[in-house]
Amino acid sequence: MSNQIRKIISIFFSLGLLIFVLTGCDRAKIVDDIQMLSILGFDKEDHEYIGTALYSDYTEEKKEGKILQTKAEKTKLILKDMNNQSSKPIEIGKLQLLMFSENLAKDGISDFVKTICRDPLIGSNMIITVSEEPTEKILNNLTEEGNDYLPKLIEQNFKSGNVPISNLQLFLFDYYGKGRDVSVPFIKLNEHGKVEVKGYAVFKKDNLSLVLNQKEMFLYKILQGRSMNGDMAFKVSKGKQEDQPVLTSLYGEKIDSVSKHESETKVTYTITLHGMVKDYPDWLDLRKKENHKLLTRELEKQMNSDLLKLLRKFQDHDVDPLGVGDLVRAHSKKWVEEEFYETVYPKVIYDINLSIQLHQSGIGE
Repeated sequence: MSNQIRKIISIFFSLGLLIFVLTGCDRAKIVDDIQMLSILGFDKEDHEYIGTALYSDYTEEKKEGKILQTKAEKTKLILKDMNNQSSKPIEIGKLQLLMFSENLAKDGISDFVKTICRDPLIGSNMIITVSEEPTEKILNNLTEEGNDYLPKLIEQNFKSGNVPISNLQLFLFDYYGKGRDVSVPFIKLNEHGKVEVKGYAVFKKDNLSLVLNQKEMFLYKILQGRSMNGDMAFKVSKGKQEDQPVLTSLYGEKIDSVSKHESETKVTYTITLHGMVKDYPDWLDLRKKENHKLLTRELEKQMNSDLLKLLRKFQDHDVDPLGVGDLVRAHSKKWVEEEFYETVYPKVIYDINLSIQLHQSGIGE
């Protein structure tokens, strides 16, 4: 390679590096000149919507959460009015969490899905929740904890708790997909004024229809099959003795199947769970095979019954967060959504084939 060519390459490299540095500096300036909302909550009062946003000013050393709030009759005007209150332009591209109050969610969220959830600037990992209290109250409680506290709390419960995984991508898939309904985490303030995930909110189309409790939420997580870890207490008895050990599910797998016979539709869930039992009583010596079998049998029996109860509860409330309609549609030549949920879904028969493998010192192999 000649010296002249080396010189040309060196010049181009230097110019590229200079452009990169200048571009980076320019972007830093842009971040300082905008107001990036982290959490956005919506409530309803009479005929008006109340929008409350939590953000941080990145030009300040102390990154405490700050609040913007406004009212409007149309959802499209909420962000515009917030922008009118701000000294910097409002941006929602880094929105981590979108909240709806329980009151608003029951009335319907379609306007917000159209104006916010479908915004191409918002990331697919944004979390959507329903809150028992007004979102304004919850966000005002989070100013000291900062912008990331609530999203990280929910994400931590996705990974290590009983909360089924949820994000904007899954939400929109369920919202616009045929034969399925939307479900999102349900949060509330506890007696100490701290936010916690209390259950799971299930919608019928765009209206909140059902809130699952903690136990039902874990069972729903198992039926979803995306992540099957979590904890559940169950009863075990031997003679006159009775106690409530805790099953810790570590991982598992789930297989769905559909069978049809004349006018009968049957959906079978084949589930295998691997876990361990904690807090079991002293009188239940798990080193003995007979006690191990007793524990496994009782656990499978109770969980099987609880899973079937939850599936029937979905039928009774005419909601389909598991996408049973979509599953049946994949096995049908002719499938009409309205007709399915009016005549077929209420009569679907469920079968659970559950196997639990316990792994712990003194249990299993």
